[in-house]
Amino acid sequence: MPPLAELPESIAAAASRPIPLYRKLAIGVGDFGFNFYWQIASLYLLYFYTDVLKLPPATAGAIYMAALIWDAILDPVVGLYVDKTRSRFGRYRIYLVLGSLPLAASFVLMLMPPTYPASGAVVLTLLSHIAFRTFYAIASVPYAALSARVTRDAGDRADITAARMVSAALSSVLVATATMPFVSWLEAASGRRAAWIIIAAIYALLATAIVQFSAHASKGLDAPSEHDAAGPTLSEKLRATRANWPLLLVLLAVGVTSFVNTIFQKNVLYYFKYVVGNAKLGGLALGLWALVTVLCVPLWTAVARRWGKRNAWLAGIVPYLVGTLLWRFADGHGTTALFAALACMAVGMAAYYVSFWAMLPDTVEYGEWKAGIRSESLAFGLLVFGQKAALGLGAGGLGLMLSRVGYVADGVQNAGVLDAIKAAMLWMPLGGGLIAAALIAFYPISPTRHRAMVEEIAARGLP
Repeated sequence: MPPLAELPESIAAAASRPIPLYRKLAIGVGDFGFNFYWQIASLYLLYFYTDVLKLPPATAGAIYMAALIWDAILDPVVGLYVDKTRSRFGRYRIYLVLGSLPLAASFVLMLMPPTYPASGAVVLTLLSHIAFRTFYAIASVPYAALSARVTRDAGDRADITAARMVSAALSSVLVATATMPFVSWLEAASGRRAAWIIIAAIYALLATAIVQFSAHASKGLDAPSEHDAAGPTLSEKLRATRANWPLLLVLLAVGVTSFVNTIFQKNVLYYFKYVVGNAKLGGLALGLWALVTVLCVPLWTAVARRWGKRNAWLAGIVPYLVGTLLWRFADGHGTTALFAALACMAVGMAAYYVSFWAMLPDTVEYGEWKAGIRSESLAFGLLVFGQKAALGLGAGGLGLMLSRVGYVADGVQNAGVLDAIKAAMLWMPLGGGLIAAALIAFYPISPTRHRAMVEEIAARGLP
């Protein structure tokens, strides 16, 4: 293999040269666009199915779960495929440039099925959701892999991760706080269904413009070279992945956290609507969660850079668990106490978001150092597989739970429904936080060890 100095300029630069701040910010801002889609789907879609389309909660949960599991299965497939891509647009950029357009169209279609029990409502709802998840995977997996491809510098990766997390959180604040008031305003003039379709179209246009901008900013940083042509086979990549136990630890911890956080966050809207009695506060609560997250990202980024990503994640679990307990004690004591508990949990979640996205590229290096095989997209695809499978199982489980305790869409709930919502919002995050802490405690890649691995890989010669 050629030494580092003999590699094409674009690849050598990506491996060893710091990226200018403006380019790191521009790459990271892509998550602002992707989170228009992600947050609507994560925060509002199950609620939209049950309280707008009037689907039975078990059916709504099953559709959500099926679409997300399909998405989860598709992610590593997309990851393997894009690893083989060679184009004048770069290895990953082409999927952002071309994939963002059908993604926008499928997002709008997802909010257009007829209300239940109209003929074909369930089938159209399922198919439109699957189409959206398909195009989301095609665009988002390559975008996620960019942070590992464009640089090997741990500091630059932390900066890009911070820019992504801040962008995602700002988008989350906007979606969480503005969506329901915007729906109410449009509903008066256009009707409830038209209001959601208009919002989807606006978000899709904004997201497409932002993703295209981020793709332009990464131009040249993921350019393919002749040395990419003869890559490892699928079986070799899978064998290397099985030996990459730091990656497996991260995947397990992310899966557990995603599952329990799905149960909690999706219950927030139901809790404020049916327990507190004010549905509008649900959007404000989710907006507060996102705002606190974005404010804490720089703090946890600094902690990760100074003391390591593992320690940042473990430290963040403490306020998350404290906030979970405070949420339970705050029940019945007013919205101020509830909002304070949510803010405490969000402080901890900011550490989780910063840490796992910054850890993942380091595990790619570990796999390359250990087995001599590098596959950013497969690693990111597997991570998103675990994350989305957990999200789907969480949503499906929540829908089944609501159905079994007698949930009535947009109606008066019995005491069993309210008690089930409260119990799920306590025990799920509490248990999940403890399991994640136990897993991440064994994560072995410190900043010092990562630098040593990168230096050794460079000395061998880049693939």
